[in-house]
Amino acid sequence: MMAILNNRLDVSTLVDGLDHAEGVAWGLDGFAYAGGEAGQVYRVDVERGELSQFAQVTGGFILGMALDADNNVYACDTGSHNVVRITQGGVVSTYSTGAPDEPFHFPNYPAFDSQGNLYVAASGDWDARNGKVFKIAPGGAGVVWNDELVDFPNGLCLGPDGKFLYVVMSLNSPR
Repeated sequence: MMAILNNRLDVSTLVDGLDHAEGVAWGLDGFAYAGGEAGQVYRVDVERGELSQFAQVTGGFILGMALDADNNVYACDTGSHNVVRITQGGVVSTYSTGAPDEPFHFPNYPAFDSQGNLYVAASGDWDARNGKVFKIAPGGAGVVWNDELVDFPNGLCLGPDGKFLYVVMSLNSPR
């Protein structure tokens, strides 16, 4: 894990030993969180430069992560095609599998809005134009929020005022 130290892009390594970490998120507790290729969920104390694994997800590769107002971690698990919820005690549970009629296919990245809804980019198959963005209500009930952003939707975030959801697609632009 690296940190940008100033606007001239001086970079320093904070910790070593993460297993193919993909996503990173900041918690309200001041720690950074990242996932690993074999389902590890890491907590990074950036002040001390310390890495610890505080949870293990059984499905597989952990991609994007987001934390809620209670500092629970929500992680996209590509192995089980779920979003899992991880408490600060390290307890892992399935939070959402997608919509009742449309399960997640390669959940990739989550982001919360101010009402506690979780938006999830489900990338689908590479180059197959079957990606979707889901909206998961507090409690885990999901709907397909957008089925037109099909070209491998990847990262996403809400703008500062919460009015717009920005989605990065790894392939072509929407048509």
